[in-house]
Amino acid sequence: MMPGPPSETSRAEVHTTLTNALKLGGSLFVTLVIGFGVRIALRRFLGPTVIGPINFADAFAATGFVFLGLGLDTYIRKVIPVTPERASAFLGAFLVVRALMALGTFGVMALILEWMGQPPAVRDLVWAFGAAQLFLSLNLTFTALLQSARTIDGLSVVNVASKLLWAAGFVATMAFGWPLIGIPLSVLAAEALKAVVGYALVRRHLKLRLSFDFSQVGPVFRASVAFYVNAVALVVVNRFDVSVLKVQANDTEIGLYSAASELAQMSFVMTPVMAGVVAPLFSRMLARSREEYAQVLRRTLEVVLTFAFPASLAILVGADLWVQVLLGEPYAPSAWALSILGPSFLLTYVATIVATALNLSGGEWTVTVTSVLGLVVNPLLVFALVALSHGWGVGGGGAACAWAAILTEVVVLAGMLWRAGREALDARLVKMVVKSALACAVVAAVDRLVFFGWGHARVAVDLALYGVLVLASGALSLRETVAFLRTVRAQRSAS
Repeated sequence: MMPGPPSETSRAEVHTTLTNALKLGGSLFVTLVIGFGVRIALRRFLGPTVIGPINFADAFAATGFVFLGLGLDTYIRKVIPVTPERASAFLGAFLVVRALMALGTFGVMALILEWMGQPPAVRDLVWAFGAAQLFLSLNLTFTALLQSARTIDGLSVVNVASKLLWAAGFVATMAFGWPLIGIPLSVLAAEALKAVVGYALVRRHLKLRLSFDFSQVGPVFRASVAFYVNAVALVVVNRFDVSVLKVQANDTEIGLYSAASELAQMSFVMTPVMAGVVAPLFSRMLARSREEYAQVLRRTLEVVLTFAFPASLAILVGADLWVQVLLGEPYAPSAWALSILGPSFLLTYVATIVATALNLSGGEWTVTVTSVLGLVVNPLLVFALVALSHGWGVGGGGAACAWAAILTEVVVLAGMLWRAGREALDARLVKMVVKSALACAVVAAVDRLVFFGWGHARVAVDLALYGVLVLASGALSLRETVAFLRTVRAQRSAS
């Protein structure tokens, strides 16, 4: 029996979700442009060797402070959309717990830095980045609360304002030749501003009243522990490679690989938006109908893949051009790692949607187990490939880390898709993926064999060829996409 069309209520939920995504996406696009420009200028100004210690300090602090999350943000997105009054019951106690954990985290990091023999200048960078991570953990929670209540007005404004403050600190550090500690202090100031405004928005929109009922910590943490383990595993996997390079390579390799990784991650700007806006949508769909939830999940994946395939292809085939234009000749060896990281755009966005769906539909431990599997696989790959890369030349260490990252993402995503099964994948979606992947392979081959000497214009030609191939093969149906948009628009008019 064929599933019927989504209900009017479902379409209204989809419309609200898309509206919130556009609002937050717009603000994040502005902050992306600001942040991207300033970071690129900073890298060009300092060079790969000097920027290396900053990248290490940032990664080290992020790895340490990921333990403060406690899985609370995902729990909020699962529970608060249907019971918003619950926030006042547990939030205050968790804020106290996080503050105490932060003190312990600083102590552990001090011992590890002493064992590694890091100089005082690097330690100061770590302390400043660590303080910024503490405020970041608060901001992620406030954002989750506001998104769950479908009230993101004000959040987009503070995103832009804090990024401008962050950028001003970066520019001043470069312009006046201040010590490098000015960089993490700028991040700290921006996150502190967001925390103050975010708390005010949560109090206003959710009628939040902090209570310090520590009896709530145990039950909420038990419900969040799967999300917690998953978040820890993801951050450790994403940051572990930089620490290995710090030990087995040198600051130049760290600077080159971090540059490639940062360029790739610039394309992930919508990842937090997607997780934040689709989680409440999926939660409400599940409360009404499992069938409608499955339809919305597949449609979401299809829309994401429509944009993710060409974006990943553009990163892969144009890596050398992006590095040359944005970072300059000193970073040319990082193009190798960037081209390998190209598919991470597609893998990350799909994994975000599938993980969100599983977390809300009873598969949270699958997400956790696959992430823990990645936590085992990734270090093994990093150690093995970095050891092999010593004969690969400059940029080889970054290429090794990039291969480890991509292979780990494939393993993790495969495990989650196996668990999601037919709710996430049907014949139509599988055909789209296969045809789009084949089109990407053909374009990549033609780019190397025919277009490689064409300069900057070749990326546009590659994408045009990809468009022709997916339309001719039926991988992308403009008619169905337009029909979906008309449905949403009709719901908007009816409302």
